[in-house]
Amino acid sequence: MATRDLTAIAFFAALTAVCAQVSVTLPGLSGVPFTMQVFAVLAAGAVLGARRGMLSQIVYLLLGAAGLPVFAGWHGGAPILVGPTAGYLWAFPLAALIVGWCADAAARVGSPGVARWGVYAGMVAGLAVIYGLGAAGLVASRAVRTLTRAIQVGVLPFVWADLIKAYLAAVIAARVRAAIAPAPLLSKPGR
Repeated sequence: MATRDLTAIAFFAALTAVCAQVSVTLPGLSGVPFTMQVFAVLAAGAVLGARRGMLSQIVYLLLGAAGLPVFAGWHGGAPILVGPTAGYLWAFPLAALIVGWCADAAARVGSPGVARWGVYAGMVAGLAVIYGLGAAGLVASRAVRTLTRAIQVGVLPFVWADLIKAYLAAVIAARVRAAIAPAPLLSKPGR
């Protein structure tokens, strides 16, 4: 993997850490904070593509597991990765992978309109993964008793804001990809 690829992966891991610090915990939501992490995760997949987007989020999780304060509220350490919000965190690499796969496939289409809708579909699929694993994590950690309650406190309050973040990530990713298309910033997959 080229140095520029490693740099891009590290950049998006760092961006996710910075976005985690834009954090507000809403009362009654079982400790699930509103953060800007979702924006960074979706943008990582859309800009870097499937493999590199996923790797950026794995690096983010490894940094947090090692104790660096990269998680929301300047927290770090392995206990966060088994706590109430762990499902959301574990979903990040998979969400970036899915968004990246859709962005890569959409870019091959050649039609800007079709490509844009492909990226948006990837964003929605990425959000669905984050919500699904996040809600499951709330139940598994016993922060809530039922999946219905997990959806009420861990998904529904965040949907509109996350859709806006997804839209912004898609718009920014399209501009970044267009800017680097003539002289690719990232090497081709598999190299």
